[in-house]
Amino acid sequence: MRNDPMPETLIYRLNFKRVPIKNIPPDERRRDFYKHVTIGYSKAEAMREASRCMGCGLCIQGCPARLDIPGYVQAIARGEFEKSLKIIMRDLPFPEICGNICTHNCEDNCVYSDPVAIRHLKRFVAEQFNDYQSILNRKKMEPTGKKVAIIGSGPAGLTVAYILTMFGVDCTVYEALPVPLGMLNVGIPKYRLPAKVIEKEYNFIKNAGVKFLFNTMVGRDVSFEELMKNYDAVFLGIGTMKGNLTGTPGSDGKYVYHALDFLRMANLGEKIPMGKKVAIIGGGFTAMDSARTALRLGADKVYVLYRRRAEDRPGYPSKNAEEEMEETEEEGVEFLWKITPIEYVKDSNNMIKGIRYWKNEMVGEKGGGRLKPVPIKDIEFFIEVDTIIEATGQSPDLSFLPLELSKNLKMKGNEIVVNDDGMTSISGLFAGGDATNTTKDFISAVADGNRAAKGILKFLKINYNTIEKVECNKMSQVMRESLGREVKCNDYIEI
Repeated sequence: MRNDPMPETLIYRLNFKRVPIKNIPPDERRRDFYKHVTIGYSKAEAMREASRCMGCGLCIQGCPARLDIPGYVQAIARGEFEKSLKIIMRDLPFPEICGNICTHNCEDNCVYSDPVAIRHLKRFVAEQFNDYQSILNRKKMEPTGKKVAIIGSGPAGLTVAYILTMFGVDCTVYEALPVPLGMLNVGIPKYRLPAKVIEKEYNFIKNAGVKFLFNTMVGRDVSFEELMKNYDAVFLGIGTMKGNLTGTPGSDGKYVYHALDFLRMANLGEKIPMGKKVAIIGGGFTAMDSARTALRLGADKVYVLYRRRAEDRPGYPSKNAEEEMEETEEEGVEFLWKITPIEYVKDSNNMIKGIRYWKNEMVGEKGGGRLKPVPIKDIEFFIEVDTIIEATGQSPDLSFLPLELSKNLKMKGNEIVVNDDGMTSISGLFAGGDATNTTKDFISAVADGNRAAKGILKFLKINYNTIEKVECNKMSQVMRESLGREVKCNDYIEI
């Protein structure tokens, strides 16, 4: 046994508490749709927080994109912010977006009970630079003569577009919306993801040479068959833009919305007719966004009605879900758990007056598994509201596909099935993002984009192993390889 004292720096690190993440006070933020809720770290705070990282690499297991988290965090601790940005952007072309809205499951794997603030540190680094390319100094490969069409400008599609463009592939993005980045722009409220952040990282992708066609809906403005014919490959990054409706009696009343429509209108600055007492049906992240947005649009009272218990809501257990819930409660939203709506009650003018509902009990099924909500129908309850927003899930809209082709597209429920290269059951057609994965989160979409980009390069017979290797955090590389990471840190773009 060693008799010499433990080094002071090690004691300092092990006992070091997390640098607090500060938010704008609830009373200041709950009425302002554009006021960014979370305050970024200062330089001193970021370096202090980053110095807590021990470099073990366990966080990488929680990151779908397998970022070299210890590498870029420890670079921040040393004050090497440019190097940190370069490490992040080996696998992620949207560092500041990710630093604001990533579900940061990596933090759930941290050895500290109060984990290193990985997401917040990523945001700090990205905020230091307005022009990523001037730091990265990346050079595009010579044009290959190959063309790829990308349907949808969300994180999966633009990850594919950026990587392929850097490899000399001509990429055109078809976007039905008037704005880029899909659900990030119209589905996530501006108090969580400011417009200037989206614009900054969209410009980085566009300036790399990616072409964009907005207000261009495949199936309406251009046929899917044309794309398959005129391009060497097609990528579907269509997300899940079709809301799943409950069909509850009375849902045809005025001021009844699906959350996707409600959030889209709010983000695009459109006027939304609504009352002062709002009910949100659902318990996931979209429900929380809708509740907090309703407050910012003038609601006096907002309720969230969910059919299960608080601990059963999507995302639990995770640091991200806890933070979202805490912020929503701070702003005054009330929660009614274990609720099944019976009817949306309307008056003679088709205006919503309230919700009749049952309370549920949670019942276990034979063989175990998740508890099932079962209504207790002996007693009915009523809550007075005048606006209802259904945050009850969403699905990909595949109506643009020709009938014969859609029959050949392999699906698993509402999700498009892809192979290890991100290719669907149709040759030359790739897919990724929310339309293909179960997690429906930003960083998983980026991971899908990385995988599909590699698959498309392989399909087009373009060598993606010609880029000079770059140094990785040693423990990170071991961890990434042990996880079977398909995209090694030297696969795409040198830093």
